[in-house]
Amino acid sequence: MNSKSNEMEVGILKKAWSMRTFYLSFVLLVLIWFAGRELINFIEQQDTTGIGSDLVSLGIKTVIMVGMGLFWINRTNQQLWVNKRKLYNGNFPTVFWVVLAMFVAYLFFLMLSAHHGFYIQSNPFKSGEFLSVTLGAGLIEEFLFRGFFMNFLMKRYGIVAANMIQAILFQISHFPLYYLEGLTVWAWLINIANVLPLGLIFGWMFYRTKNLWPSTILHCVWDSGVTLLI
Repeated sequence: MNSKSNEMEVGILKKAWSMRTFYLSFVLLVLIWFAGRELINFIEQQDTTGIGSDLVSLGIKTVIMVGMGLFWINRTNQQLWVNKRKLYNGNFPTVFWVVLAMFVAYLFFLMLSAHHGFYIQSNPFKSGEFLSVTLGAGLIEEFLFRGFFMNFLMKRYGIVAANMIQAILFQISHFPLYYLEGLTVWAWLINIANVLPLGLIFGWMFYRTKNLWPSTILHCVWDSGVTLLI
């Protein structure tokens, strides 16, 4: 009896330690990403513009988010909902194509509403973060937030709780950018009203497909559309 009780206690402690480590890992990510954004801003202020600034931003984000994601996925592979070797596969169900069509239609609606006709950004690389936003964000953030955070949560919670938690974590990870850019309270609220629902959609798509490609494509399409058309 004592042996069984001890085993149960050890199991409970391991589970509690695992979740504690999960949330502490996220806090560490936010702190490091805050420092990374500060570094990006500092480098950009040294007259690094255009494609140079873009590559610097993409490189720093890749090192931080992909590096930490790879480490965490490898450390917790046995505790993940989808094995790391199966994260990227060929499962593209009808629901993905429907949501993709809805994304494209909505982006064109926003473009027409904002510009009263067809519009496309004439010099997208001038911003200094074109590639890091249109491609980097989707590829990197989906790998980390759906590939690790939601993947880990799905072994412990149902879809509703797991999706809500990972979407909130996804939203919080954007706060360093909002703060460093000095956004107003209204701008914070507008960004939250956009990013949080997108995090829920991307998480739900990962749940429906067990494949990171669909949510990654949707993420890249959205960011590219907003950057080029809006």
